[in-house]
Amino acid sequence: MNQQLWSGLTAALIIASLGTASSSYADQPPADQLTTTDESLEADVSVNEPQPQQTASGLAPSEPSEPVNPVEAASSDSSLEAVKVGEHQSQAEVDTVEETVASIHPHEMDGRQAATLYVRGIPVLTFLGSDAAEQSAQSSSSTGSEVKVAATQSSDSAESSANQATEASANADSDDYTSDPVWRATSVAARLNQMHRDSVNAEDITVSWDADQERYLIKVNDEELVEINPETLLPGSTNDLAEDALQVTNRLRRQMGDAPPLREVAGRPRPAPQEVSVGPIQFSMRGMASWYGPGFHGNRSASGEVFNQNALTAAHRNLPFGTQVRVTNLNNGQSVVVRINDRGPYSGGRVIDLSAAAARAVGLIQAGVAPVSVDVLGVAQTAASQN
Repeated sequence: MNQQLWSGLTAALIIASLGTASSSYADQPPADQLTTTDESLEADVSVNEPQPQQTASGLAPSEPSEPVNPVEAASSDSSLEAVKVGEHQSQAEVDTVEETVASIHPHEMDGRQAATLYVRGIPVLTFLGSDAAEQSAQSSSSTGSEVKVAATQSSDSAESSANQATEASANADSDDYTSDPVWRATSVAARLNQMHRDSVNAEDITVSWDADQERYLIKVNDEELVEINPETLLPGSTNDLAEDALQVTNRLRRQMGDAPPLREVAGRPRPAPQEVSVGPIQFSMRGMASWYGPGFHGNRSASGEVFNQNALTAAHRNLPFGTQVRVTNLNNGQSVVVRINDRGPYSGGRVIDLSAAAARAVGLIQAGVAPVSVDVLGVAQTAASQN
């Protein structure tokens, strides 16, 4: 009886086990469905992962314990770096400004291209170029000739013509550079800035007359800096190259190092005395002489003439206009014959007021006033200095 009971229980357990297994296999999906499900999960993970572009741009997942905005962090890093670079550039710019004393101002002057060189804000030199019409004509002429050559040359000589055109263009460019006022001004400015950086002594800036080539040269340590000529002159020229050269030199000496001014151009040629057709001395007088000084050039004189500071003229209180007088500086013995064309002077006990050219001829520029003798010669056609 007991044996039958155990056999029945065993059979029941076996049947139950078989039923459970069958149910498990029935619920399990096919293999292809399992594969699809795995791929779907993998796809979801791939989408949620950071994209390569985000990683490259510096975006990173945030730590839960310390929330950080990656965009703000990247912006902060870039900002800090930009500030550092900016500070470095600003310092470099400051250093450049401190090392630069000369600057260029391009402009036009009487229809011509021009460039004025400034040293510490003071105009020192003006460089003149060709006028706009002339430059345009030259450019048109060059263009036209090139077209004509290209039209008439055969294919066999094309390479030779191209080489010749290249050489001609190079020569033309070289001529343009040497005649371009901005280029010439920049060249001098660069040397002045280098002199400033090298702490060159401003007293080494000198001016002299080159007798061999008949030109006025401004030099630094006996090396040519610039030539004063009708194309390179003092801003507001005195119409006297020697005076322009002297004033440009003194401005450079002052602005580059506060050096004392020079009194004259070294080796300046002295004009040969000219014979003046005058009558005998009618009468003489003595007193103090002065000269007009700057600011009167171009103004109307009492005689109606336009005052020219470079002409040998003078002002007297009552001598007739056109009267020739010989003025002798009693301090050095130098004399000059001038023509009266203005009235004055009326102060300081002075007897005659000389133009700048006449004052220079008797050595009166620096002193301003000097004792003189005035010999009235009458009326003549010309006047000249006598040493």
